[in-house]
Amino acid sequence: MARHKLKKKKLLLSDPIYNSNLIQLLTNNILKKGKKTLAYNIVNQTLKFIEQKGHEDAIEIFDKAINNLRPAVEIKTKRIGGAVYKIPIEINYYRSLTLAIQLLLKASHAKIGTKFYIKLATEIMDASQNTGFAIRKKDEMHRIAESNIKIKKQMKL
Repeated sequence: MARHKLKKKKLLLSDPIYNSNLIQLLTNNILKKGKKTLAYNIVNQTLKFIEQKGHEDAIEIFDKAINNLRPAVEIKTKRIGGAVYKIPIEINYYRSLTLAIQLLLKASHAKIGTKFYIKLATEIMDASQNTGFAIRKKDEMHRIAESNIKIKKQMKL
């Protein structure tokens, strides 16, 4: 019997400006200390910068980048008999979106540059072309998962 009640999945409202759930998810992950207007401004500046540099629709570039960044598996650490194993676990669509946005934001925070929206925009453009730091992190996660599939089969989890 579960100790806690299962949480109902909250419906994420779409972004009022671009009418996109992904933009809203990005805004909510950028959000710090409840300053949502600041997060909206960062996202708007990012999308305008992408349109200036890319000469394409910024929403399409962002969607392509998120689809390229979505991992198929997640690595969980499990301790069995004093040894720690990294076990790959398949994830659902919404979890993969969350991980993709987290990878994107971590990569843009790690960049050295002037303004955050410029770093975020360049990382989005790189991810849409399957290059960049976030794509390397996703590929590294997949490599670790592939190498540890044998361990998962031996333990029959």
